[in-house]
Amino acid sequence: MYIAIEWTSAAFRALLLDDDTALGEKKSDRGTTRVAAGDFETALREELGDWIDKAEKILFSGMVTSRNGWIESPFAPVPAGPADLLAQAITHQVEGLPPLIFLPGIAQTKPLPDVMRGEEMSLFGLTETNGIFVLPGPHAKWVTMEGGRITAITTYMSGEILNLLKKDSLVSRLIPATYEENPEAFRRGVQTAHEENTLPGRILARIFSARSLVLFDRLAPEEIADYLAGLMIGGEISEALGADRSKKIDIVGHAAIAGRYKTAIELFGGQANLVTPDIAAGFRRVASRQGDGSRAIEGAKAASGEM
Repeated sequence: MYIAIEWTSAAFRALLLDDDTALGEKKSDRGTTRVAAGDFETALREELGDWIDKAEKILFSGMVTSRNGWIESPFAPVPAGPADLLAQAITHQVEGLPPLIFLPGIAQTKPLPDVMRGEEMSLFGLTETNGIFVLPGPHAKWVTMEGGRITAITTYMSGEILNLLKKDSLVSRLIPATYEENPEAFRRGVQTAHEENTLPGRILARIFSARSLVLFDRLAPEEIADYLAGLMIGGEISEALGADRSKKIDIVGHAAIAGRYKTAIELFGGQANLVTPDIAAGFRRVASRQGDGSRAIEGAKAASGEM
């Protein structure tokens, strides 16, 4: 029996697992950025409670393994699969706790570096692990997988840029304080991003239309937020799909934004499939690899911040 933890900057999620079953789950909003004075040991003990005595080891994934987290683990270079994570993991020993195994992230370095920490568990837990996958979010990941291994990563900051535009920009001043979802405005934004001849530029030239259309009474203020969302997601998909708009894309996630990606991809003529992530299965595939290839580090060195 062991514990698998997905510890992101915004949330904590722990699973009590054996070889076949998820025996329990603990969740909180105590992300890494909310751990007081970086005291991860205390936070871990408080979150896990009596689970600690039941586990033979604890696996960590997510931002807790970054240089801003508890113990920084390396990046496994693409192509990377579950066995590659275990082989490059860092084991940290703390008195009164089972071995703490900090799994690496995954990175590609060419043509420009791109990385992920944690999202790979959702991918490794899927039944189908060949093709193109998108994980929506503030920093959406577009990932290519072959034979259960991640071979390429592209991160789009569309979600974060959208939030900034709606919060503090020339366009944001026109957006009403109250919001009601407008699917048609979203579709219009996607189609504007999709239309090749609308403007000579791409997304940067089209964002201003969220203001100019309002000035000419062709877009209502209450439609701006969803129109912008359609522009940003549509621009992202246009770049990701390239010339071949008929590609099959698996959208990993169950939040409402996953449905928006499905709508947008289908408007582009692509094939979209919604897939529910199973991080327990992902952790189980990593933990089941024969042998423990993780590298031990000295507790004193880790505590001193040298890692």
